[in-house]
Parts: sequence; C-alpha cells; structure tokens
Amino acid sequence: SFPTRRSSDLLGLMKTQMTKNAVIVPVGSKGGFALKQAPTDREALRGYVVEQYKNYLRGLLDLTDNYVAGKITHPEGLVVYDEEDPYLVVAADKGTATFSDIANGVSAEYNFWLGDAFASGGSQGYDHKKEGITARGAWEGVKRHFREMGIDVLKQEVTVVGIGDLAGDVFGNGLIYCDTLKLLAAFNHLHIFLDPNPDAKRSYQERVRMFNLPRSSWEDYDKSVISPGGGVFLRSAKSIPLSPEIRTALDIAEEEISGEDLVRAILKAPVDLLWNGGIGTYVKSSDERNVDVGDSSNDSLRIDAPELRAKVIGEGGNQGLTQLARIQFALLGGRINTDAIDNSAGVDMSDHEVNIKILFGQMMAQGELTLEQRNQILEEMTDNVSELVLLDNYNQTGAISMSERRSQENMPVFVSMMEYLSERGGLRTDVEFLPSAKVLQERMRVGKGFTRPELAILMAYSKMGLYRRILETDFPDEPCFQNQLLEYFPTAMQAKFPQWIRRHPLRREIIATQFTNRVVDLLGMTFVHRKIQDTGASPIQVVRAGLSALEIVDAYEFVRDITKLDNVVEAEHQYEALGRLAAAVENVVAWMLLTDADLSSLSQFISAYRAPLRELRGQLDNVLPEKQKERFLRLRSEAEGKGFPAQFSKVLASLEWVPSGLGVIDTSRKAEISVPEAATRYFALGERFSLSWVRNRSEEHTSELQSPCNLVC
Repeated sequence: SFPTRRSSDLLGLMKTQMTKNAVIVPVGSKGGFALKQAPTDREALRGYVVEQYKNYLRGLLDLTDNYVAGKITHPEGLVVYDEEDPYLVVAADKGTATFSDIANGVSAEYNFWLGDAFASGGSQGYDHKKEGITARGAWEGVKRHFREMGIDVLKQEVTVVGIGDLAGDVFGNGLIYCDTLKLLAAFNHLHIFLDPNPDAKRSYQERVRMFNLPRSSWEDYDKSVISPGGGVFLRSAKSIPLSPEIRTALDIAEEEISGEDLVRAILKAPVDLLWNGGIGTYVKSSDERNVDVGDSSNDSLRIDAPELRAKVIGEGGNQGLTQLARIQFALLGGRINTDAIDNSAGVDMSDHEVNIKILFGQMMAQGELTLEQRNQILEEMTDNVSELVLLDNYNQTGAISMSERRSQENMPVFVSMMEYLSERGGLRTDVEFLPSAKVLQERMRVGKGFTRPELAILMAYSKMGLYRRILETDFPDEPCFQNQLLEYFPTAMQAKFPQWIRRHPLRREIIATQFTNRVVDLLGMTFVHRKIQDTGASPIQVVRAGLSALEIVDAYEFVRDITKLDNVVEAEHQYEALGRLAAAVENVVAWMLLTDADLSSLSQFISAYRAPLRELRGQLDNVLPEKQKERFLRLRSEAEGKGFPAQFSKVLASLEWVPSGLGVIDTSRKAEISVPEAATRYFALGERFSLSWVRNRSEEHTSELQSPCNLVC
C-alpha cells in the first residue's frame, strides 16, 4: 500500500496484485489511501506521509486478530462476524526498505504476533533493490522471449529503449542485468537520454556506476561514454535538435522535435527490447481513449499498440501498458506477458521472507534461536531464496508458452475452462478484457489461440480456484507429499529445521500453493478441467493422480534436464519434449482414474510403480517387438538430431511407452515374472492384435469430436 491520488491507479494495481498473488502463500490484495491537505514543503510532506502511513496501518491492525500466548484474540471492543484470521502482512510499493521498518514499528506497538514479519524487506529482511529481485524476475520472462527467437541475450547484443532512470530499483537493476544491452534511449519524468551507437560493455560499466551513485539522474551520466550525436536533454524542452545518428537509430524523419514528441518516438523505436521500469501508462490499444486509461498526466505521451516496433516488452514496472494494449501488441506478433507475471518476484520474495520469519519466530519463542542467529541465517540464505523465487518466474513464463501453443491446437478446451471460471471461479471476462465468443470464433477460423496476456489471466484464476479447492480437503495432509512443504524453503532450512518446517502454522496453505503451482505449471492450466471432463473425477482426485503420476514418471528430473539445455537446444524442441512428458503423465492419470487402481495409500502406489517403470524404460530396446523397436530407435535418433544428449534422448523416446508400461508392471506382478519378461509378452501380444492401431484410431476419433467446429460452432 502507498498513498495515491487516483482511484483508477488503485483499481488497476489491485487487479494486477490479485493475479500476481496466485503464486504466493496464502493470498493477497492491494490497499491504499489518499492524502488530503498535504503540505507542499518536501521535508514536511515526507513526515506527513509517514504519519498517515502509520495511521493507515493502525487502522488495519485495529481490525485484525492476534496471537497471544498461543491463542487467537480479537481486537478489544470489536464485534466479530467472520472467521478467525490473524494473518496480515504488508509491503509498501515505494521505498520498501524504509517503509517496512516504519510498518514493523507499528507492529511492535501493537505487539502483533508476526513481529518484523509484518512487513518484509526491512533492515532485517531481503532488500528488493539490493537483490534486484523484481528486475531479475522480469528478466526470466525477457530471456524466454528472446530464447524463443533463437537469441541468447546473455551472449548476443540487443538494442533497448527504456522507461525510467538508473536510480530506480526496477529500471536500474534491469539495465545492469547483463553487458550485452545497447541502450539507445530512455526517459524519466525530467530527462531524455540518447546514445545512438552505444558500446555495450563500456556503457554497461557506466550504468553500474550510475546505479551505485546515490540519487543519480540522467544528467550524471558520463558524456564521454555517449556515442556521437547523443546526449541528455530536458523532457520539457520545446525543441530538441536531432543528430543524423539519432534520426537513424530511432527512425525519425524530423531534424528537430519537442521533448514530448521525442518520448513518443522512443516508445515507437524499432528495437529488440522495450524495458519498462518507470511509473505511468504509456501505451493503450487503438480502440481505447485516453480517458479510458486513467493516467491523465501521460495523455500527451501515450501511443497506440500498433505503433510499437519493439520485438519484446519487459514489464518490470506496473501498468506500463493497458491490458488491451498488451493483447493487441501480442496479436500483431509482439512478445509480452503482463506486469503481474513479469514483476511477481518482489512479492514472491516477500512471501518467502515472511514465512521463514514465522517459522523462526516460533523457534525464538521457545528459546531455540536468538534474534542475532536468525538474522545471520536469513542473510546466509539470501541467494537460495532468490533462486527459489526466480524459479517461479521461470516456471510461470514457461507454462504460458506451453499454453500459447496448446490453445492454438485445442482452443475449445480453453474456451470451456474460461466459461467454467466465469460461472464458478469469480472470473469477470469483461473486467479482465478476455475475448468474446465472436472474437474466439474468428481466431479459431484463422488458427490463432489466446494471447500470452490473456493466458496470464486465465492461469491466475485457474490457480486461485484450484488452491481454494485443495484447502477445503485434507489432501495437504497426505504424508507422501510432505516433501513439497520442505521444498518451499531454502535447502539450508530443509537440512537443519525439517521438524520445525513440518509444524509451520501455514503448512497447509504452503502445500496447497506448491500443489497448485506444480500441477498447473507442468501439466497446463486446462489439465484439471480436461481430466474432470474425460473421467468424471473430482478436482482433488485429478490433482492427487496428477502429482502421483509426476512422481511415477520421474517428471521433475526430466524437467530439470530440459532446463539445463536452454540456449543449447531450440526452445521449440524443448516445448515439444515437455508436451510429450505432459501427454505421458496425462495418460498415466487417466489409467489411474479409470481403472481399479488402489489409491488409498499414494506412497505405496508410487513406490510400487516408479522403480519398475524406470527399469522398463531403460530396457525398451531389448523388449519391444521389431516394428516398435524401430520406432523407438527412430524417436531417439530424432531427439539426438535436435541436440538432446544421448541418454536424455533415450528417456524422451521412452515416454511413448509409459502408459502401457503400467500394464506391464501389473502383468509382471500378477504372473509373478520379471518386468522384462512381462514386457516381452505384453508388447508381443499387442503387436499381434494391432492394439496400437486401435489406440491411434481412437485418438483420431476423439480429436475429430473435439474439433472447433464440433465443440464451438
């Protein structure tokens, strides 16, 4: 929360926050307050803001339950109608480190049970600017965009224009992420920076110096580093002469333009990357009016999405584009997520810090840990926490990329899921700017699916709905999945404090979030919806089966191996491999749900199939009939031809036989023979009766029934 003078700002930020919080524990919202009769003097204004911020937080805590001596207590004099809920944490959007310490002072004033876990990122927490976590998270999305274009942005130079300045957390950290960025131009509220032919490495060093310079502005940039024809200019200037170098770099015909027109030209520049690390909304769709945007201070600068010529947009800041602008840009071939996806790492790091501090708070209360020891451990785990957070960004952007492809192949199931979420999941398609039935029919006609910005919304709502369903059951308490609780925390904590982790007050919420993220990120946002339709099972039955199947198929190891091949194997080939993994897992899930598989003890079920299946997959070239063996060897050879290592190619090729492998294992157990012998007989019998042909024809028939014409038109 932070003071704002525009209710439209708060509404937009609230929508962003709701979708951003789909990845954290437990859930969150956005709050704010408006300043009235604020002093004009800068120092007086700061003191006034701080006092109003404290009053705002006191108002929140006056309504919040507390833990006292292990029991939940209600605020004095309050009539309570809702359920008990002592969980409240806050994080200021601006000046996080300073305002977190202020907030934690209010927490101490109220003896609130969370202590300095009430506000993350303070002096005894993870400083987001120092760690650069928001920008680094956004770069996971930017790198993926470029990787899908065949560009390794850490090794190959790319041209960039930006919104912000190097003193800013997100802009500064984003522009010192790597030394391959050729920053041609940037602007903030005061200045315009131009460097038409930058030396990537030399300008990188100057950006680092500027970032580390307190309260730096573009005027502090070493002019000797700027290439000929560039410079730093006032944004308010009525006329700025443009050198031939600048006109070429930004593709501007005029020799002289105003500062505002130059900002618009920068936004339209033909570059590889537009990096947004500033404040304000600068791009709308061509169907929107400026009044629809709600950011009147930038009306004169704003451009329409079709005017953008950047190939990739990274949204480190909030609301740089309207959602309709993102969608239009994506439909025109631009690569973009949403701000909620790109800059979620900040709230994710706060989430981890708070839950770690809650655990350590219990230990401190029982004399098992001192405050000094806690602070030292927190500092030692900084890099590990960052890794966990960035993995979420990596996984979520990967899930969107997979869904983008799946929605082109099978649009109807995404439409069906959207309709379900509208009816039961709280989704307002009009508020979230999701396509109408008429628009969807036209997209299917031309072979287009949902855009990445639309999929980001659908993914968030699918996660939020699934999370709530899981929490309503005892599923998070199943022993075989308690490892997912441990894996939320840094490895040092897993090793030293496993028993304390298992007693965490929010353990069920953490596990439910882990379940949700793993199922949706690995198997797709429509997975649960599809399996419910296919099998008639409940959502929880599908999730239990899905998590079990992921274990049986060794999916996590498979995904880790694919991740190591970024920029080694083409992204499209990686996605194909992940698609084959998901198909194998889905077939295992279907087998589990449609047979009489004993799922009363998932631990026993997983152990009964995982090791034998791994053994079988390693011996397929010895047990398959000749025709199937030829196919297996061909698949393996094709994978190697795409750049996959030999051993991984063998694992990848074996996925096609995973579903039938479960039948082999059952046969070996019932006939009391070895897995290889059972496999030889099983596959030979299938070959004799052409069962693979029957299966393929059945799948083709199913695809025909699920065609867009049959299901939608």
